[in-house]
Amino acid sequence: MSTHCFIGVTDAANPHLVHARFVLFDGLPGVVVPTLAAIWVGHAHRDAQSLSTAVLACDWEYLDPAITAATECGFVGQRPVPGVGMTLANTTDGAIEAPEPVTVFPLSHARHLDTEWIYLIDPLTATVTVHTDDGQHSARYRLAGCLPPSPDATCTPASRSPAARYAPQPAAGAPR
Repeated sequence: MSTHCFIGVTDAANPHLVHARFVLFDGLPGVVVPTLAAIWVGHAHRDAQSLSTAVLACDWEYLDPAITAATECGFVGQRPVPGVGMTLANTTDGAIEAPEPVTVFPLSHARHLDTEWIYLIDPLTATVTVHTDDGQHSARYRLAGCLPPSPDATCTPASRSPAARYAPQPAAGAPR
């Protein structure tokens, strides 16, 4: 699926200013939120600041906690980041370029971006807030609540708006 999204954090001094990275594929909340939770547990060892650092390291083709150093890259310029995902290829005429800088934007200007969803990680509360393409708040999830097959893995939002109908669904067999 080619649903684009941005994943990042807000600036502590200015909470309306977002520092984020572009993700090309699988940007729907039902995919991103559980994937971030799995990366948080595996790669970041339940440290939301480490999760933020890992995600902000580069733009992504896709996130996947099952990626290993041995995962084959589909394009020149891509590289696997074990436990996180596959980077976006940065090439011009076959030459590998340096990664793009972090994208910084006011959340109120999100509608000008080529994206459908924006996810903001809060390192202090280990939550992910989901915003729609126009920057409107949709829902907020505790990372710990989105980990199958845990009995509490319901991905029930801590807060919900009308756009939350696109929210992750409980894992199979998880209580509702």
